[in-house]
Amino acid sequence: MTGQHSASARVLIVEDEMLVRMFAVDALEDVGFQVLQAGDATEATTALQGGGDVAAVIVDMGLPDRSGDQLAAEMRAKLENLPILIASGRSERELKDRFAADQRIGVLVKPYTASMLIGALAALGVQAPSPQ
Repeated sequence: MTGQHSASARVLIVEDEMLVRMFAVDALEDVGFQVLQAGDATEATTALQGGGDVAAVIVDMGLPDRSGDQLAAEMRAKLENLPILIASGRSERELKDRFAADQRIGVLVKPYTASMLIGALAALGVQAPSPQ
């Protein structure tokens, strides 16, 4: 990837499972996103502080150092309009019920495909830039 993308095309993925993270990074980069990566909540917090503008964050529910919903709540407290996509193997209905009060949080059930990931971001208003 070249540095031709705007900051609004940046996505942070917070996923501790390397293979899942690599798949998501490839899927996002294939449609033109710049991707910041974090393996846990602490890395995610650091990436958000130093990573410039981020268009959206994809958060795994089962992080090793903090739950994904706790991390999402912390992000929401600091960045009230940040689109957050929660990825989990849990029931979609359970997750949607849990986050129903926040229209800027979407749910993506694992395992997911590249098109499901891109579609879930689009549903939050985060459009993929054209690949260069």
